[in-house]
Amino acid sequence: MKSIDHLFFDYASERHLTNTEKEILLFLIRKKLENQTLSIRLAANELFVSTTTIIRLCKKLGFSGYSEFIYHLNLKASKLVEDDAEYIEDIHQPLIEAVETFKQHFEQTFDSLNEQSIERFIQEIKENNMIYFYGAGFSTLFANYLSKKFELFGYYVSNSSTSDSRAIFLNNIEKYRLLIVFSRSGNTQKVLEKVQLANDRGLTTILFTGNSKSATAEAADIVFTVLDPTIESQHEFEVTSYESNMFMLIDLLLALAVKKGIITEY
Repeated sequence: MKSIDHLFFDYASERHLTNTEKEILLFLIRKKLENQTLSIRLAANELFVSTTTIIRLCKKLGFSGYSEFIYHLNLKASKLVEDDAEYIEDIHQPLIEAVETFKQHFEQTFDSLNEQSIERFIQEIKENNMIYFYGAGFSTLFANYLSKKFELFGYYVSNSSTSDSRAIFLNNIEKYRLLIVFSRSGNTQKVLEKVQLANDRGLTTILFTGNSKSATAEAADIVFTVLDPTIESQHEFEVTSYESNMFMLIDLLLALAVKKGIITEY
């Protein structure tokens, strides 16, 4: 609610003011919020009403006269401005801090990217129009996202997760030459197993992770690491930059592939 509306309803509520009295009250409040304090005579002149009409309004609002009303209005307006400033600070500053943190984390992620890995990724998606995707836990969101993107680009994709049986994976993987895996920790045993099975069958394996030192990162052919602020604490359910920056990295790689003409936007 705007400050002027807040003050108006605070004073006018249940006072049964006439339309003229409402206009006078709004005028006085507006002038106060514009840091203008008018004498009763000047206010009356600007409103084209008598000073008696203004005094009658002030008494109707519960004050002895114009001076007491203006004094009270000064206090309420000052308090409201302070409250608004504090509210804005409570909301705005944490958002600014979060944005800066997210940006710093992505810059660190971007700076750590290996150009050779990017080139190999581009080459793999150029040579393979059939891609198998595998995700663990919340990382299935990334696997689903990237697989849907590739599907829109005309690729044939399959997608499974740790909830699917080993048999399903083995039955499906045979016709593929490229496996893209998402695992935040990189230490989920089922994920490591699938990468090793794919390696044994001659597939190229690409891992997107938050942990470049994990067992799965060591097993994969190509690794993309997004900075994970929870890597030490292992509190993966905290709200952090990891998820949004992972989506950003995915889109940057796709944008590069489009620019190079590897994939075509329909």
